[in-house]
Amino acid sequence: MYKLIFGAKRKPGMSREEFGRYWTTVHAQKAKKVPGISRYVINLAPDLSGSGRELPYDGFAEVWFESEEAMRLSGRSPEARLTLDDEKNLFDLSTRFSVIVQEHVMIGE
Repeated sequence: MYKLIFGAKRKPGMSREEFGRYWTTVHAQKAKKVPGISRYVINLAPDLSGSGRELPYDGFAEVWFESEEAMRLSGRSPEARLTLDDEKNLFDLSTRFSVIVQEHVMIGE
């Protein structure tokens, strides 16, 4: 099992609420069409302090693939291209980062 984890800030001028709504509706619908993804989780960073201060990142995503090959093929698909092209409507691309990991569950399923 391979997992792509990425984080980003919302694009300038976008509220935290707009960001969460767009990512979990419009962008997620595009991502759901990408072949080879076995699981996709969006993690929005809440402002728990209520201070309204800017957080280093506004959200993280986890995208699971059954194999390295599935991940590579998925990234080459037209659906992946459409999803990546949509990122400019959502993220401050200068803050976006990603890492590929192999998950090892220590507690839970």
